[in-house]
Amino acid sequence: MKRLNNLYYSKRIKELLAELQTAGTTLVVAPMGYGKTLAVQYFLQEQERCGKKVLRQSIYGAGAEAFWQGVCHSWQNTELGAALLQQSLPADANAKTLVLELFRQLLPQEPVYWFIDDLHLLESSEAIDFLFALSKAGFADLHLLLVSRGQIFDGSRLLELGRKVFCLDKHDLALQRDELAEYSSRCGLQLTTQQLDALHEACEGWFSVTYLNFLNYDRYQRFCLDTGSVYEMIANVLLRPLPSEQQRLLLLMGQPEEFTQEQVAYAYGASCRESVSRLLECNAFIIRLANGRLRCHHMLKQATRHAFGLLPEAEQQMYFRRLGQWYAQQKEYEEALDWLYCGRDFDGLLAAVQQLRDWSMRPQHRQHLFDWLCECPPEILWQYPQAVLIIMRRMFSLNMVPEMLQVKEWYVTALERNTALSQRERDNYYGELEVILSFLAFNSITGMSEHHRRAYKLLSGAPQTLSKQGIWTFGAPSVLGLYLRTGCSLRQTVEDMQECMPPYYLLSGWHGAGAAELTEAEALLLQGRIDEVDMPLQKAYYQAEKHGQECITICCDFLEMQRDLFRGVYSSKAEAYSRHKWQLQPWKQSMLLNTADMCAGFYYALLGKPEYIPSWLTDGNGQQPSVLYPARPCRNYISAQCLLAQGQYTELLVRWSDWEQECRPYSNFLCLLYLQVQRAAAFAGRGDVTSCRASLKQALAMAEAELVLPLAQNIALLRPYLEQEAQGEYSAAAAAALRLGQQLEAGRGQILSTRFVEAGLQELTEQELQIAQLAAARHTNREIAQRLSLSEGTIKQYLNKIFAKLQIDAAAKNKRHQLERFFPNS
Repeated sequence: MKRLNNLYYSKRIKELLAELQTAGTTLVVAPMGYGKTLAVQYFLQEQERCGKKVLRQSIYGAGAEAFWQGVCHSWQNTELGAALLQQSLPADANAKTLVLELFRQLLPQEPVYWFIDDLHLLESSEAIDFLFALSKAGFADLHLLLVSRGQIFDGSRLLELGRKVFCLDKHDLALQRDELAEYSSRCGLQLTTQQLDALHEACEGWFSVTYLNFLNYDRYQRFCLDTGSVYEMIANVLLRPLPSEQQRLLLLMGQPEEFTQEQVAYAYGASCRESVSRLLECNAFIIRLANGRLRCHHMLKQATRHAFGLLPEAEQQMYFRRLGQWYAQQKEYEEALDWLYCGRDFDGLLAAVQQLRDWSMRPQHRQHLFDWLCECPPEILWQYPQAVLIIMRRMFSLNMVPEMLQVKEWYVTALERNTALSQRERDNYYGELEVILSFLAFNSITGMSEHHRRAYKLLSGAPQTLSKQGIWTFGAPSVLGLYLRTGCSLRQTVEDMQECMPPYYLLSGWHGAGAAELTEAEALLLQGRIDEVDMPLQKAYYQAEKHGQECITICCDFLEMQRDLFRGVYSSKAEAYSRHKWQLQPWKQSMLLNTADMCAGFYYALLGKPEYIPSWLTDGNGQQPSVLYPARPCRNYISAQCLLAQGQYTELLVRWSDWEQECRPYSNFLCLLYLQVQRAAAFAGRGDVTSCRASLKQALAMAEAELVLPLAQNIALLRPYLEQEAQGEYSAAAAAALRLGQQLEAGRGQILSTRFVEAGLQELTEQELQIAQLAAARHTNREIAQRLSLSEGTIKQYLNKIFAKLQIDAAAKNKRHQLERFFPNS
């Protein structure tokens, strides 16, 4: 009896698969058709029989978003899965740290096998970086099984993983000569030695081609060893010999990534259950998945899709339309969209869109978003104003503003033409439109507020376009960095924020709570009114913590750090931020970790402790962690301050034009002012007097007498130039900056002497202490060396370590003179 569809695993393969039980990460890399997926599935089924937990994920597209959706789906119904849903695919070091911490804390306390198939389809470097980080972390109970046609990790990463990774390739999976003989015998084929030799030589152990030859031999008593294409073999062996009905059914099976028998029958449009069952019985290229669905092997899928494309266009559209309607009936609305569009079923398409309030959108949807509305007949479009509204929201998030404004006109027309709407429904739709249009007025507080007030009057409930969980600051650590548009509008900005935020709080459920009070506190600090900052700052803390607005709390911390520098108080929050020992729970958005880095980096730059600055703030290699676009000007001026602290004056000037340009789209005046001051400081650091004076004059003109904080924070490099300007055109601003800068230097000096220098003395070894005392007593290196029986070179190395521990600048003059204040009796 022929058993051609029976799966075959040799003893050698079973022994190799047993190794997967002890491997943290297994890489199975081989060309298509070598049985990679089937081998891993066989191993996983054995584990499931033993009660082990198995997760499966297949890659069906190149995009990072689809990959992350698959990750979250794999871990659904677990505590870890719920936490991962709050994150996006980690794209930087902070985000990876957070997600790995989630895995460390929330992994089930039992062995878990996580199988990810077809990674060769994935084109996201962030996804591969994440899988590498997960492999490197090496969680004891997590077994990663990664399958691909091509290389997953490069050679250097494989070396780094070492024994944490186990690799299988095509040589491991290929059928050997004796295994081919056993396989053919189990299938019930009686092959001669010569036939086996010829087949093994032609197929080279390629499992799928061997199987196709078995089918062909069973039907025609001959092998097809000279076929140029495996896809042509599939068409000749599996497709063309079928009756017409079964051919159509097989073509339909190859269209979705996964399918069910009921789905194929629905798409075909007639009762065909018996034909579907017969196809499944005689075709090993159709795989039954753990979720109960079916899937065509890639080779069969490609062959059937090619044949499907040769059908008449009207027939193709009919099948597409039915597939889309099937997904819509199953409430798989995102899956339905492309099928309905290809089937030209715009009525069904827009009806599906209306079900997608939290639409995450796939990459292909971004390409077709505008096409859907352009090609939709107007009489259909007018019946679905809610769908048009949802598409408008997505267009704004994709920065498709011109298209969005065009769709706005269609939206208004749709509302006016739809006579079935009640006045309340119509008002709600117009209210949602006002919320969306408010984003186009960013960063005009009053402009946005006009839309918010109109929306509040129109809406009968909470708007669907706003989420209290979103990051109100876009990841920036400063509210005025986002919303101050001109130098003369500081007071007006504070008043506008105090007037406009309460209506927004009512509309959004206290999204951004504390921003109005924080704006007032920031304005006072910018003016140098240090002692007046406390009250509005504490009010901002209270509101932000009361309403769960972590992004505002971080901004409060950033302001408090800067304030405490003037008071000579070391910020424990800065230390906590720099070590990520802060109070945000690990399932919050990873972007706020980058905000925390910016806060700590800026603080330590002002303190003169560049060794504590997170490296990504100054790397400049294009791989900086993410903040949303409106927050990038804030990130840039913070990076500039960090470069100044490191003495990288030329690097700052090289990047300055790009940074300055990023402040222009939203008129980020405060960020522009910081960059202008920092440019002057960089020229001063390079000794370029003329350029420094020119840049400083521009900064003083921008700052006038109010916005003196950025000047004061750069007093170390700008003091002589500010002293000159104090006698000139901008005397008020220069004098105010000098006074505030003197206060800052006093506070900074107090922190360094109490927090760092005393700690440095305690860190000195007995030998270092002895050398430091001798150097403070004005002994030369030679004298110290002779006295301690050491070489002069050794003494020099010791002194460099001593200067570093005592916070004495290695480039400063009279370093030994500075030692005297630590050892006055020497």
